[in-house]
Amino acid sequence: MRWQNIKHHVREVFRPQGLQTDVGASPESELTQVSGQQEEIDQMIEEDELLTEQSKVVMRLGHMLLACGASSFRVKVSMSRLAAALGVREHHAQVTFGEISSTVYGKCNFRTEVSEQRTFGTNAAQLDRLRVFVQHLKVRMSVEEANRALDKIAANGPEYGTVANMLASGISCACFCFLNRGGLVECILAGIAATAGQALRKQMMIRHMNHFGIWMACGVVASTIYVALATLFNLALPHLASASEIANLPVWFTGTSSGYHAGIVSAVLFLVPGFPLITAMLDLVRSDLAAGVNRSVYVMMLVVSAGAAVWLTSLAFSWAVDPPATPPISGVGLYLVRMLCSFIAAYGFAMLFNCTLEVSFWAALICAIVNPLRFFGVEEGLLWQFAVGVEAFAIGMGAHFISKATKYAYSRVSLSVPAAVLMIPGVPLYAGLTHMNQGNYAEAISSITEVCIVILAVGIGLALARMVTDPNWRTESELRKLHPGAKTAHRYVMR
Repeated sequence: MRWQNIKHHVREVFRPQGLQTDVGASPESELTQVSGQQEEIDQMIEEDELLTEQSKVVMRLGHMLLACGASSFRVKVSMSRLAAALGVREHHAQVTFGEISSTVYGKCNFRTEVSEQRTFGTNAAQLDRLRVFVQHLKVRMSVEEANRALDKIAANGPEYGTVANMLASGISCACFCFLNRGGLVECILAGIAATAGQALRKQMMIRHMNHFGIWMACGVVASTIYVALATLFNLALPHLASASEIANLPVWFTGTSSGYHAGIVSAVLFLVPGFPLITAMLDLVRSDLAAGVNRSVYVMMLVVSAGAAVWLTSLAFSWAVDPPATPPISGVGLYLVRMLCSFIAAYGFAMLFNCTLEVSFWAALICAIVNPLRFFGVEEGLLWQFAVGVEAFAIGMGAHFISKATKYAYSRVSLSVPAAVLMIPGVPLYAGLTHMNQGNYAEAISSITEVCIVILAVGIGLALARMVTDPNWRTESELRKLHPGAKTAHRYVMR
């Protein structure tokens, strides 16, 4: 009905000057001429209507990708390929962390849309489905076909329910606590606190509350629960066993001499924004500065919010935040447990990123193989930052080969990020922020500087792996071919 009104309006506008007849022409000739001009106007309107619908579905794809946590490069190339499949002559897009500007060109006109994306999150399974959709686009696809395919993808709900999501967070943080040299009791308490914190975050995210407020509230709840549980256990232990029995307990059970302090930061590690952090670094490496800088600022604000929560709790309860100097166990058993904890922690974080079970398994397997080797290298004298960079490179290569073996059914980002997120030094990061708030600037600057270098090493390692395995990361020739005016039958692979 709307387009019928537009057609009528255009006919009325064009009638006085556009519908002109030749002087002296016969009535039949005049009628034919007027009819032809009206057909041209109708055709222009139909082309404009089609271009509008094409622009909408291209923008819809960009929104869905951005909401899943996709990088700017992936969003731009995907939108360009869909536009080409729909028959659009050219397509240009500017993608930032929260906004998309898209221009599509038809035969005689163009249309520009500017849209804001306010749904910030991570959905690796949805990202993989959209990637497969873009990879298998048909030439001359209709708008209706594209919308039906996107409707089908959008209808998929979360891979895991609320309980599974909570348990994944708790178990992952418990394993993280051991990797950060925590004992058995500290791991259990950190897992319980993280489970409660994730339950709160899930409910607040459903209600679309402010992310910075969510991170601070969940950080306060998780760290406070940990302090309360650790204090209660410390008070109850003398009533459960004699002093001699307690003295004979192993260190991995009793904790350090200062008490069960090692797990407070591990209890909030589920708040580390690993997916957007690594995506931001990849954006910066690809020179997508508008997206990379904005995403980095978003990550920094989340980290500061969680760090402030840990500081408030540690200040209120006079709680130490530095991890123990040595692991609670030693020998071959230490590396076997580290391998197991690396597998479980990576699997849990993959679930938090909404990866499918298959992707979660492969990501966890990569992490279980390379993460203990990093610990071994550092303990043998290898520089921490260098060891992290080498591990990130190995993770990127492993993700590439698994993705290739499955004919790119699984994307590299879904395989690599859950494995790489364990390298992000969350404990030194939050401990450094706490030291800064307490006025211990020397320790704070030392910790935060080291953390920044390690995070850069993660980004460099993953980027090098991409450059080695993907020609589209070594040069931008493929991007220029695909953007604008992509050929959907091109050999480019959406990895």
